[in-house]
Amino acid sequence: MALERGHRGERRSGAHPGAASRARTRSGGVRLNAAQRVAVAHGQGPLLVLAGAGSGKTRVITHRIARLIEQDGVRPESILAVSFTNKAAAEMGHRMAALVGAEIADRLWLSTFHSFGVRFLNEEAKSLRRGGRFVVFDQGDSIGLVRDILRREGIGDRSLDVVAVQSRISLWKNRFVDPASAHADEGDSESPGQGDAIPDEYDAVAREVYPFYEAGLAAMRAFDFDDLVVQPARILRERKRVRESWRQRFRHLLIDEFQDTNHAQLELVRMLANDLGNVCVVGDDDQSIYGWRGADVGNILDFERHFPGTKVVKLEDNYRSHAPILAVANRVIAGSRQRRHPKTLRATRGPGEAVRLCPVEDPTAEAKLVAREIRDLEKAGHKPADVAVLYRSNLQGRLIEEELRAHGIPYRLYGGTQIFDRKEVKDAAAYLRSVVYSHDELSLRRILNYPPRGVGDTTVDRLEQLATARGIPFARTLALADGMADIPAQARRGLAALRQALEAARKRFRAGTGLALAARDLFTQVGIERDLVETQGGPSGARRWQNVCFLIGALERYERSEVADKPSLGAFLQRITMRFDEEEEESRNRVTLSTLHAAKGLEFDVVFLIGCVEGILPHSRTTDPKVTEAAPTDVEEERRLLYVGITRARERLYLTHARQRSFRGRTTPVTPSRFLDGLTDGLVEQYTRDDDAPMETAEVADMAAALLARLNGE
Repeated sequence: MALERGHRGERRSGAHPGAASRARTRSGGVRLNAAQRVAVAHGQGPLLVLAGAGSGKTRVITHRIARLIEQDGVRPESILAVSFTNKAAAEMGHRMAALVGAEIADRLWLSTFHSFGVRFLNEEAKSLRRGGRFVVFDQGDSIGLVRDILRREGIGDRSLDVVAVQSRISLWKNRFVDPASAHADEGDSESPGQGDAIPDEYDAVAREVYPFYEAGLAAMRAFDFDDLVVQPARILRERKRVRESWRQRFRHLLIDEFQDTNHAQLELVRMLANDLGNVCVVGDDDQSIYGWRGADVGNILDFERHFPGTKVVKLEDNYRSHAPILAVANRVIAGSRQRRHPKTLRATRGPGEAVRLCPVEDPTAEAKLVAREIRDLEKAGHKPADVAVLYRSNLQGRLIEEELRAHGIPYRLYGGTQIFDRKEVKDAAAYLRSVVYSHDELSLRRILNYPPRGVGDTTVDRLEQLATARGIPFARTLALADGMADIPAQARRGLAALRQALEAARKRFRAGTGLALAARDLFTQVGIERDLVETQGGPSGARRWQNVCFLIGALERYERSEVADKPSLGAFLQRITMRFDEEEEESRNRVTLSTLHAAKGLEFDVVFLIGCVEGILPHSRTTDPKVTEAAPTDVEEERRLLYVGITRARERLYLTHARQRSFRGRTTPVTPSRFLDGLTDGLVEQYTRDDDAPMETAEVADMAAALLARLNGE
């Protein structure tokens, strides 16, 4: 996979990339503009590339890597390029293969922060207190561990938001605050929480949970996603020999989307940077929108302080959007009251249609306007896949969904539940993890009574008591259950069958061949297929089993891809936890519905940006003085969120705002977002349409025919 590109690659015999790849560099793609050429040609020392939206930042990174290899003679193995998403890393890998050839591209380190952390921790196994082999917990696993601790230790009440507790622990970890320090800072007025009306209660609960959480991870030899960055940074900071070894390995670091880094990620970059400071970061402080999950816009604003002697290059030529869209984007972001690197996007695509500012009566009218405009766009030749509806909160999408269904317009929810997050897939993956990691108590607990085998809560409690009394791991109690008279006979039989199935599977998986077939046989033996297809039954059960088959297929594809190394179930499980093999479901030409946060990195011909009113954008949480965490910086992040949404549009942009909305059963008037101030001064076109006008007979017939066709096709 692209995320591990270069990790195993060996330099093959033959000439240096040379003339052939150099010709590809010159001829492939669009020519670099003046600012891009300056960034690509930069020699030694730190480089900050301030890349405005749609300014070709990936082109700069890939061409800079190609130049380092071809002109400076830098070995591909000594270049580490970090992206924030698997998709971005894969795209970078494809572009590099086109520029320098697949063999050279395979020797580069193209990675995300977290996948780099997995590789680092695997190589530095001796530096770990948790042993050489470890399991990676995704967010769902982490939340599950917190939930178990709250229940087991009786901390807080059942109404607590478990995600909010886990997020506070995550923020502490990324600031290198350990459990003892979290308690020592209890009197500190600065809360790590984000956006809760009563953060003190959650802070207190999180402080109590934190030491149990860390102890639980250690007992299961597990690292959560935060550990994949925090632990490498800590090891590099504390162990000079390890630090110097990795600094010698990498001569050049290139970091994409640097505005989204948190404290731990910045520290990791600092620890990996060599004495020459060959760190190139690319990003845009105007697109920093993840402060709520720990990202610190100060990392890019203060980069020159962290790396003295930095050369700064601004990319302001926009290759995505027409001029009217960029004029609105520039006006919105220019109103920021927060420190920023000033930039003005310039359109290279020339003039286009005016941005439409659409006042509507209420959210229902807003949804009707969007649906009817999309129908008109279809008649004009736009495909549904060319269109996106963006909003601040998922709740806003419900009325849009209803209206699109009524008009027979196909849509997809972007950023919803992904294939590896579905319950049936996580259940199946828990079986595989229990086979590989006998110490993974969370996975074992998940499968104890799935499919049902008579193992109830009372049996689990008695196994826990036995593990505590004897000081043994929970997994070892399965072998002792047969001799426990206080466990019902049905439960003893069920536990014995489970233990036998896991032990038989371990023997098969150790062989390292036929992994996919072994997995399918395991799922069939323990009854997953029967439970989904026969017990649950119907189309829903069949679909869930097909989702499990997707997991089996991913394992089969992994086996085929491992041409250099022996396939390993443990390595595969790390891949799917990190989403190395995740494939998006085919959109089948659908309108995209997405939150503004999830839409970052996407682009569409037509964008409807709805709900541009006070209380929604900016969100009331960032403006309400009753919320203790509200601050001007929160409001400015909301402004940047709108800026990101605007710059997703290539050709046409609609900004909608309602005059009133219902809140808790009451209809209240609302005012347009403060971020729209100044846009009516010749930058936008006021646009309304009569949604109460009756449809023409032909339009109704067309809509009914389209709806029937789509229903028959699904």
